[in-house]
Amino acid sequence: MDHSTISYNSLLIIILLATFVPFIIKKMKWLPIPIVVGEVIAGMIIGKSGFNLIEETAWLNFLYTFGFAFLMFLSGLEIDFNLIKSTGKTSQEKWYKKPFTLASFLFMGTLFLAYSIAYILKQFHFIANIPLITLIFSTTSLGIVVPTLKEKNLLHGAYGQIILLAALIADFATMVLVTVYISLYTSAAGYKVFLVLLLFIAFFVFYKMGLKIAGKKIIEDLSHATSQIKVRGAFSLILIFIALAQSLGTEIILGTFLAGLIVSLLDEGDHSDLSVKLDAIGYGFFIPIFFIMVGANFDIRSVINNPKSIYLLPALLVAVYAVKIIPAFILKMKFSLKASLSAGFLLSSRLSLIIATSAIGLKLNIISKETNGTIILVAILTCTVSPLLFNKLSAASPSRKNNSVYMIGVKQKTLLLAKRLQHSGADISFITHNPEKYEKTRKQNYNVYLGDTLDIDFLQKTGIQDAKTVVIYKTTDDISTEICRICRDVLGIENLLLLTNNQENLLKENKYGATVISPEFATVFMAENLILHPKAFSLLFEEEENDFCMCEIHLKNPNYFDYPIRSLKLPGDCLILSILREGVKIIPHGNNILRSGDLIMLVGSKEHVKDAELLFENLQ
Repeated sequence: MDHSTISYNSLLIIILLATFVPFIIKKMKWLPIPIVVGEVIAGMIIGKSGFNLIEETAWLNFLYTFGFAFLMFLSGLEIDFNLIKSTGKTSQEKWYKKPFTLASFLFMGTLFLAYSIAYILKQFHFIANIPLITLIFSTTSLGIVVPTLKEKNLLHGAYGQIILLAALIADFATMVLVTVYISLYTSAAGYKVFLVLLLFIAFFVFYKMGLKIAGKKIIEDLSHATSQIKVRGAFSLILIFIALAQSLGTEIILGTFLAGLIVSLLDEGDHSDLSVKLDAIGYGFFIPIFFIMVGANFDIRSVINNPKSIYLLPALLVAVYAVKIIPAFILKMKFSLKASLSAGFLLSSRLSLIIATSAIGLKLNIISKETNGTIILVAILTCTVSPLLFNKLSAASPSRKNNSVYMIGVKQKTLLLAKRLQHSGADISFITHNPEKYEKTRKQNYNVYLGDTLDIDFLQKTGIQDAKTVVIYKTTDDISTEICRICRDVLGIENLLLLTNNQENLLKENKYGATVISPEFATVFMAENLILHPKAFSLLFEEEENDFCMCEIHLKNPNYFDYPIRSLKLPGDCLILSILREGVKIIPHGNNILRSGDLIMLVGSKEHVKDAELLFENLQ
């Protein structure tokens, strides 16, 4: 190949934009927009809508297409099957109130409304194709929904899971339906639709093959350094499904999504090494090229100069919000009106899939350039405005404090526990329904809230959903069970402790993941550890002046990802006791490698442990 004939100027401009756009958006704190929106706008400035600096070439179009494929792959990789599995464990509610059922009803309502509105728009000659516009209206942006729920600490609760499931169903179903519809549209032969089933057969075949080789020692040995076999395998899978989709005459959108699902199933675990590496490759190179090229190819003049756009843009905006918000009121069966409305707004955010589907329609001349341009504007507006409206409508959520502990019930035990925890730097808050105990606790300079402990709105106003741990003092069985249910299913709190005087009849609380601590349990536990580990365990019960402490820290600092322990310089007298990785406990040795998301247990003086916490969590 004669490299002198290739111009790298266009790619250089795109990569420079991809590098500097995140910095610019980070500085624009007055307008918190997603980075991908900034990339589309940057593309518009340098493309056909602006300075027209980008020269379209075959290899640049390849990077654009592969960026789109990689985006769909990462959409499949984003799906956390553990969250979906957990929705079936959380309740004894009626079938129509369960998360998957509600999410399915919500999508069916969306599909019905989307078709109805698309039909009306066709009558007014705003659009030419009802089925594709119906599917475009039905999409949701997982890339917006997941980070927004994570920010609000709602992802693990029933409310967050329903929103997540609704987004997953919307994205997956529309991808399948788009693939089927395009197959029908581009081929008179109806049997070609059934070729789409071959993609699913390939999905199960490669998944079963992956199960046989995943976890083998040779795979782990080749997963690092220069071999990076898992990354190579992921790229092989992407290209296999792209080639298969192309051979079957279907769009690559579904094939690459299924490839991502396979990797997600085989490499379970939030922030696993492989997903971090693939995210870095995708969002570091291929995906920014796709979004900047979307903006570069978009000619805003064609929208502005088209008189129909004056009516089409507001019509599409009303449509994309209506098809999500109206069906979202079905959530009123389980949540408040405000929560249902805010869920509808969040699900109204569209980005990658709506742009991708519109691009397919434009390529096949199903939709016009003007309509495609208007859809891109709608995507930019919805993914900017919708998360802001969701945050405004949903309960105020203070920034998560890793040391925050909420105690429901003011008793001698909880007050004693609070006193000890304060010496470890914990941020203590009490919640009680008793005015006398409220005043008593307030006079001891504790942060305390007075109200109904079963009132979800009241609990959310206290900020309890952001607590690291909630301690519940057991009263009656029914009240304790309901508090546990609200904390786990509605507020998404994972670490629940139940203090009780009776070890019996606690199956209901255990069902919601509460760890039960009774006098019998505490006595036996202390005796056992004082017998087996007398010196080590007694350190925990010395006077408050003791400078010794233990701490659990999540590794979030990229500087220490894939970092050998032997090269680690910890502050002062700190020592690593253990590492918890994806549920597996690791006893640290010099040749162990730290990974992103590791839960590290440290021991040392309070000052030095605090320094280590700042170091590992990248808070300096």
